[in-house]
Amino acid sequence: MSKKQLLLQTAAQMIREDGISQLSLERLATKAGITKAGVLYHFDNKANLLRQMNEFAIETFEKRITAHLSDGPYPFTRAYALATLDDVDHGDMDLVAVFISSQEDATSESIWSDVSIGWDERFAVDGPDQDAILKLRLLCDGFWFAVLYGYSESFKDRAATLIREACDELLQGEL
Repeated sequence: MSKKQLLLQTAAQMIREDGISQLSLERLATKAGITKAGVLYHFDNKANLLRQMNEFAIETFEKRITAHLSDGPYPFTRAYALATLDDVDHGDMDLVAVFISSQEDATSESIWSDVSIGWDERFAVDGPDQDAILKLRLLCDGFWFAVLYGYSESFKDRAATLIREACDELLQGEL
């Protein structure tokens, strides 16, 4: 992992633990064990750090979606759901915190809004039963929040099972 990726992940962890208002380049440097100049080498300011964190979170999730795209009905919806489970399986809930905190930063909110519009367009043409797509998408989005806010393991396991079952139903046409 590069120093820049380490800084992005450390900053995401700080947001999850302390909130976006507590993130500063100085605190990031201290937490990462480097100088502020070392942080400034990669990020000009906090706004630049936040922008790159959001871009990194989106890029990571988009790669996971792409990895799960397959033939069959509702390919994007199923890939989105499986990518959601990947975030938990890979322990990337700090990246979800970046998304949630994006509402506190106008540039970050704009980045996520643009991505959401793109996802909406992909969901809209993914299959005929838009209600089934919406149900699975809401289940996935709720799963992110549940995991982030520390719901029990049994809850998370059951929710993950429901997501997988919904993907199977879409694949098998059992809408």
